[in-house]
Amino acid sequence: MKWIYLSPHLDDVALSLGGLLWEQATAGESAEIWTICAGDPPPGPLSPFAESLHERWGSGREAMAARRAEDIESCARLGASHRHFSIPDCIYRHSEQSGEHFYPSETSLTGPMHPDEQSLVRRLRKTLKETLTPEVRLVCPLGLGNHVDHQLTRAAAESLHTPLWYYAEYPYIREIPHWEPKDMPPSVYPISAESITTWQDAVAAHGSQISTFWENIPEMRREILAYAREMKGIVLWRNT
Repeated sequence: MKWIYLSPHLDDVALSLGGLLWEQATAGESAEIWTICAGDPPPGPLSPFAESLHERWGSGREAMAARRAEDIESCARLGASHRHFSIPDCIYRHSEQSGEHFYPSETSLTGPMHPDEQSLVRRLRKTLKETLTPEVRLVCPLGLGNHVDHQLTRAAAESLHTPLWYYAEYPYIREIPHWEPKDMPPSVYPISAESITTWQDAVAAHGSQISTFWENIPEMRREILAYAREMKGIVLWRNT
């Protein structure tokens, strides 16, 4: 069985599903992580917001190259293959005509997609349609937290009109108590203590992003363990 997980960013699948991918790898199943927004920044000036994120990550314009290297290490720890698409992260995207940055602030990341980006949804749909094969199980983010890159990924996947499995994005799900998608049955996949440890290790490989959610790696490990225990494993939902 072959599973393909769509990851809006270079850490989303590792954060949300790492233990499940390790379970699948040890069971002899094939898992691939396809990261949608893994491209380098386009030429031209970056927004002050993007520059501030680079400063927090301890990087410059080479940030995405460093993050791709982190992802390769993370995928190796999970026993998963990786594929990096060339679409830039939303913090880098801008109008080719005016130079306007589409998402110049923290608040804009969780607002509506910029109207000019509907063509990007169609472009991604075309790429996915040309690349996917019929026998795969395609797993898509639900878009919890409403991040625009998660909106982009889900919109393109759903436009394929094919069976989809969905995952809840961690740690965004922490901010939505008692949440449950409607009209989609859940499947709970138990995971072992070894899988949880590997999950934590895979997240730790994304070292530049730890400060986005936690004070340090020990705090990350504690919270992922608590989340896995609360969910009694990892949950996927399937459209019907």
